[in-house]
Amino acid sequence: MYRPKSAKNKNFSGYVIVYSVIILGMVILAASLYFSWLATFSIKSEISYRQSDQTRYLADTCAEIALQKIWDSASYTGSGNFSGYGGSCTYAVSSSGGENRQINATGTVNNITRRVKISIDQVNSKVNVSSWREVSDF
Repeated sequence: MYRPKSAKNKNFSGYVIVYSVIILGMVILAASLYFSWLATFSIKSEISYRQSDQTRYLADTCAEIALQKIWDSASYTGSGNFSGYGGSCTYAVSSSGGENRQINATGTVNNITRRVKISIDQVNSKVNVSSWREVSDF
């Protein structure tokens, strides 16, 4: 049986359209999955970043509590803690001889920990902080 050329081209163009729609659908699906993953990753990173900042603020809060204790009593040495703002912190004040003091403060939120180390070289008449820095360990 004889078929005209135009009938063959119509069947072939139908397959091309079907395959094109399938490939285009796969590309759109892959792109939407990628952007969904990217959004999820971005949200998780932002949460970790905010918790890290919150942890640093807690460490600074405990350091300031320790400074207040030193201001109230120039001979103060000891430790304490504070809980609030979704986490907790601890501080320890030690004497390095004379008027020198060192404060080690640690803030913790979830599993994130940040530490601040403060050196003080004068406590009589005023509390003079000679160094305030974040450290990885004491």
